[in-house]
Amino acid sequence: MTYQKKLIILLTLAFLLVSGCSAFHDGKFSQDLLPGKEPGEVLYEDDFSNHASGWEVINNAYELKGYSTGGYMISINQSGSRAISTTNLNYTNTIISVETQKVTGARNTEFGLVCRFQDKFNFYAFVISADGYAGIVRVVDGVRELIGSDQFFRVEDLQMDDGVNQLIASCEGDSLQLVVNDKSIVTAQDDTLRNGDAGLFVETFDSADAAVVFNRFVITKP
Repeated sequence: MTYQKKLIILLTLAFLLVSGCSAFHDGKFSQDLLPGKEPGEVLYEDDFSNHASGWEVINNAYELKGYSTGGYMISINQSGSRAISTTNLNYTNTIISVETQKVTGARNTEFGLVCRFQDKFNFYAFVISADGYAGIVRVVDGVRELIGSDQFFRVEDLQMDDGVNQLIASCEGDSLQLVVNDKSIVTAQDDTLRNGDAGLFVETFDSADAAVVFNRFVITKP
């Protein structure tokens, strides 16, 4: 083993010790805290053109998740249901962006991004609805709560119904921010969840049969 390789290993071990357990989730170290990662660096990206890039492919009576000609599709077949698909990695601080379009379903179907996803009962969701609203949702121990505001914000520039929108979710320290079509919509301060996975989110309410397509998914280090 060369001196340079030994030095890299020693530096990595020292960094892990300094960072402590807060940088780990489910046995995975945060991608953004790995040595050498610089602000603005792309940590993960996918345009879903490679149908073997590792996202869930599921087709059952309750939901459909998989690659489509327009990107990656999440479809829910039941009312009052939620579906999430993630990168299967771990992050602490991230800026996540995606293009998204509701193809079918009720106008109040919520869809968007998740950060610090630990399991289906603990995560942050940055969502819009096709009837023109947006907000940040915290789910802890299965309890859903809107944060950063008392109600969802009406977004004038949101492309409603089956329009295409660009979302950016920023999770940096205890600061959370949702940007829709280059306009900051809502910010929140919360340190309940420190790290976790990142990914895509769809939730139905009174109506079922919602389908949403996502494309140009990118995670960068703040």
